[in-house]
Formats: sequence, C-alpha cells, structure tokens
Amino acid sequence: MEETHYDKLWSHGIPSDILGLISSRLVAAEYFVFHAVCKRWRYAPLTPPSLPPRLMTCSPTPRLMTLRGETGIVEFFDPLYNVVTIQNMDIPKLMGARIRSSKANWLLMSSGSRGMFFFNPISNDIIELPDLLEEHENSCSAWTFSCPPDSSSSDCFVVGFETGIYVPDVYIIKVGDTEWTHHYFFNTGDFATSDCNNPLFFKNNTIYLLGDKGNLGTLCIKGNSATQRPNWKFYGRHFPSSKQTSIRKAYTVEDVDNGGMLVVFLSREEWDVEVWRYKLKGKMLEREQLTSLDNNKTLFVSSGGSYLRTCVAQGLGNKIYFPMFHDNNKGKGVFYCLANRKYYSFDYSAIKAYSSSNIFNLVQPRSCIWIEQEDD
Repeated sequence: MEETHYDKLWSHGIPSDILGLISSRLVAAEYFVFHAVCKRWRYAPLTPPSLPPRLMTCSPTPRLMTLRGETGIVEFFDPLYNVVTIQNMDIPKLMGARIRSSKANWLLMSSGSRGMFFFNPISNDIIELPDLLEEHENSCSAWTFSCPPDSSSSDCFVVGFETGIYVPDVYIIKVGDTEWTHHYFFNTGDFATSDCNNPLFFKNNTIYLLGDKGNLGTLCIKGNSATQRPNWKFYGRHFPSSKQTSIRKAYTVEDVDNGGMLVVFLSREEWDVEVWRYKLKGKMLEREQLTSLDNNKTLFVSSGGSYLRTCVAQGLGNKIYFPMFHDNNKGKGVFYCLANRKYYSFDYSAIKAYSSSNIFNLVQPRSCIWIEQEDD
C-alpha cells in the first residue's frame, strides 16, 4: 500500500505545465523514457521540443533537404527534433531544378536538359558550370563531385555517369574549365550499374561505383585533368542471381574509419534492409554483411548524398534514416532500427510512436537529399 501511495504521489504531484516544460526539452528516444515513467505520464500530451536558435545553421546531425521544384520552396527536415522548416528561397534558378549530389553544404544541381550549377542552401551562393554538350544533353543518372567548389585547397571535379547495361560512359569537368569532356567506354565487360546508387569520391581522385551484381567499379581520374581518359577497374564476385533480382534500391556511404564504404540494400518484396561493408585490400574486394553499426553510429541515406555519423542523441544509435516520411509527409521522418528490424518515427504529437515492418505507407519526396554543414 505504501508503495502504491508513493507512486500516486510521484505521478500526480507534478503539475501539467511542469510536465509540458519537461517534455519540451526531450529529443529522440528520450520521450519513450518519459512515457515509461508512469501511467499518467504515458498519456500526457507532449510538448514538441523547443528548437535551438538558427536551427538551419547549427544542427548537430545531417538534415534532409527537399526542393519543391515547381515552386522553388525548400524544406529542411531535422531528425533530432523531427521537424520540417520551410524556406521560400525566392531564387528563380531553383524553379524546375533537380538535386543531383551533395557534399557538406553544397549541392550539385541540374536544370533542364543541359544546365548544371552548384547551390549552397546556407549562404544561397550559386556557382555556374558550363552547359553540357549539346549532342548528349543530360543523359547521366548518377553524379558526384570531389570537394566543395569554393575550396581553395584542391581542385573540384564534377563527374556524371551514364548508367545502363554497359560500363558507364562519363562526363567530367574541373571547376574553372570552359567545357565538359565526354569519355566513351566500349567495353561491355562484366560490370553494369543502374541509377539506384550514388557514386562516392575518395582520395586520389578515385570514385567508387556499386555494380548491379554486387561487385565494385572504381574510376580513377588521371593527371589531375578532366580531358585525360580516366581508368576503370572492377573488383569482386557477383552476388547470386536471386539476390541480384531482390535488390530494389542501394545506398552507398563512405566508411571513413574503415577505409571503405557501406552499402544499404533495400529488398523488393519484403522491404528488408541489409548493410554490407566493402573494402579494397590490394586487388581484392572484401565484403561482409553487418548486423549492427560500429560504435553506435547512425546512417543517413539518400540518392546522391549519404552520411555515417556518431550517434548524437539517445535512441539514434544503430539506426538508418531514409528519405521517407509517414502521415502524408508532415515532417514525421522515418528510420529503420537494425536491432528490431522495423521502421519507426519519433512522433512528439502522438501517444503511440509509429512503427511498421515495411514501407508501403511511406512517402518519399522526388527531389531530396541529406546535407551537412561544413565547419568554418
């Protein structure tokens, strides 16, 4: 009886306004802990967490940027606070543009059939690139670039891949050049890639590209020049045919600590998620499937821009944030828990958190990408 009386005093002794003040300081999985304290707290309405000043320039995690090309409106989703903020950039060049790749706080954009430019959504700076060659237009479905285009420490290369059933042809330009170079590769070989993954730029101007059969292609830019013909190399055995056909989507991200890359595979039928580590050792490709992320890290994946980061808040470790939302894209981002094999969302406005074993009811914006502010 004394214990029951004590619990009642604990749960009812705190005024509702104080509970709201407490909940407004919670982020990520902290609100699950809040609900678990007692029955009254479990059904208490949560106050959404207070946003820090200048959220758009100080978020400790990558943010998912969505460009509404028909209006030019830009939306930023912050996974830590599970909130979307909307900015009307009023920049005519963004109308009808498409996000292709990201690095730090710079985006590579395409416009129309030939236009290419860089855009910084933090400063609103734009760096123009020459139009693509008229005879080819923009037939590239995968793009990457080596470093921020305003960097003075190294040259910035931009590379586009014409993916398909053959070894990809490539477009290359070094920022400052006046014309793109188009390199043909006639070797059908044993490597092909679709537009379901994003190329990764590594040191020494080497690019990693995942093949549709699970193998790896590397493209090396020679002589610090866009005009000199680059060199393809291919590594690894093919996945079994049954696994190849089961892959619906693949996201790649640099694994800095292990000197390779991680690949997140999303299956076609069950929407299962697999994480694989790819690492080159000499001429050999080592692949292993992971059951968890090292050191309680978090993955943020999207086509054209993905990040592997150390967990910054309780409940974000060993999770994969996809560019997806539930509840009609109302700022309720979705992550996948590798431990529980389910999709979840931290929904501060609901008593019961969203969870699902598949992505059938989720929404993915057409032009979205994770971005991360680079330290000054």
